[in-house]
Amino acid sequence: MWSAVTSSTSTRRARVAYTIALTTSSCGWGVFYSFSTRYVAVELNGGTLSMYLFTGASWLFTVFSLLAKHTTRLVGEKRALLLGLLTALPLLLSVQIREPFTVALVLATTSIPWAIAWPVVLKTVFSRADHGFGREYSSFTLFSGVGFLAGSLLAGLLYATGGVELVYAVAAVLVTTPYITYYTYYTPSSGVEEESSSRGLLGVLGVLRYTLTAVCVFVLGRELLFTQGPVKISREVEALLPGHSGWVYYLLYGLVYSGGALISPLARFLAGRLVDKYGSRSLLVSSIISYTVLYWSFTKTSGIIPLVLWQIPLFPFYDVAVNTHVARLLPSHLHIQGFAAITAFTALGGSLVTLLLFLGVEDVNIVGLLVTTTSLISTALVLYEKRALRGRVLGS
Repeated sequence: MWSAVTSSTSTRRARVAYTIALTTSSCGWGVFYSFSTRYVAVELNGGTLSMYLFTGASWLFTVFSLLAKHTTRLVGEKRALLLGLLTALPLLLSVQIREPFTVALVLATTSIPWAIAWPVVLKTVFSRADHGFGREYSSFTLFSGVGFLAGSLLAGLLYATGGVELVYAVAAVLVTTPYITYYTYYTPSSGVEEESSSRGLLGVLGVLRYTLTAVCVFVLGRELLFTQGPVKISREVEALLPGHSGWVYYLLYGLVYSGGALISPLARFLAGRLVDKYGSRSLLVSSIISYTVLYWSFTKTSGIIPLVLWQIPLFPFYDVAVNTHVARLLPSHLHIQGFAAITAFTALGGSLVTLLLFLGVEDVNIVGLLVTTTSLISTALVLYEKRALRGRVLGS
C-alpha cells in the first residue's frame, strides 16, 4: 500500500517536472526562432530564400532521430537524454558569423541533438499514461505554447540589452537545462523486452507506412506556409506601426510570430480530450486541411488580418493527434523507434522545402498549389490507413 502511494507521488512529481522542463525549453526555442527567422531573413537580408535553407536544413538534420534507438542501446535511455545539452554549441558559434545563408545552416544544426533525445522523452511521457494517451501528452505539452510566447517576447528585449550574443546565450541556457530535468526525473517503462533494432524498425515501418508518408507530404506543405511567415509578418507590422526602433520590431514580431501561444493551453487541453473521445485520425485530418485554408487566407490578405490569422493555434491539435496516433498504433517497446521514425519522416518532408531554394520559387500562388496538393495527398493516405491496417497493428 505504502509502496503504491510512494510510486504515485513520484509519478506525479515526474509529470510536473517534465511539464516545467518542456515549458522552459519552449521558451528557449521561442527566443531562438522568433529572433533567428527575422534576424536571418530581414536584418542579414537573407530573404525568403534563406528561410527555405533554414527550414529545410533544420528538418534535414532532424533525420538524425533514426540514431535514437542505436544511441539508447549504446549509452542507455537515461544517458541519451543528456545529448540535448549539445544544442548550445551551434547557438554560441553562430554569433561569430554574419553571412545569412551560413548562419541559417549553422543554426539549423540545433536539430541534431534534439532529434536524438526527443524520442526518448516521448517514450518516457507515454509510459506514464494511465488516463489516456491524449490526456497524458496534452498535459505534458500544456504550457509549451505559453513558454514559446514568453521566449518570443523576450528575444527583442535581450537584443536591445546585449545584442546577438545575449540572445543566443540565453537561448542556449533555456533549451539545454531542461535535459538535466528529463535525466533526473526519467522513469524506465516496465514492458516487454525490446526487439532487435532491425526487426523493430521493419515492424514500425510496416505499421506506420501510411502515417509516415502522410506526415512527410503534409509537413512539406506546412513548412511552405512557415517560410512565408517571417517576411510577411515583419512587413505588415512595420507598415501598421512605422517609425520605431529595431528592437521594438523584434518585440512586436515575436508577439505575432508566436502564433496563438496564449490560447495554446486551451487548444492542447481540448485536443487531448478530442483524441481520447473521437480518435486521433479525425483530428489529424482536420488539422491537415486547416493548414491549407490558413495558407491561402494568410497570403491573400494584408494589414492586421494576416497577423490575426497567424494566431490560430493549429499546431497543438496536429501535434497531439500525430503523437498519440503513433503511441496507439505501436506497443510501448517500439515507441522510441516509432517516434524516431515520425520525427525522421517529418524531417524528410521539411527538408524538401530546400528544393524551392534551388528552383528559386517565391510566387505565393505556385507555392499555394503545392500546399493544397500535399494536403489532399496526406489526407487521402490517413483516411485509407484505417482500412489498410485493420487487424495489422503490432501488439494488438
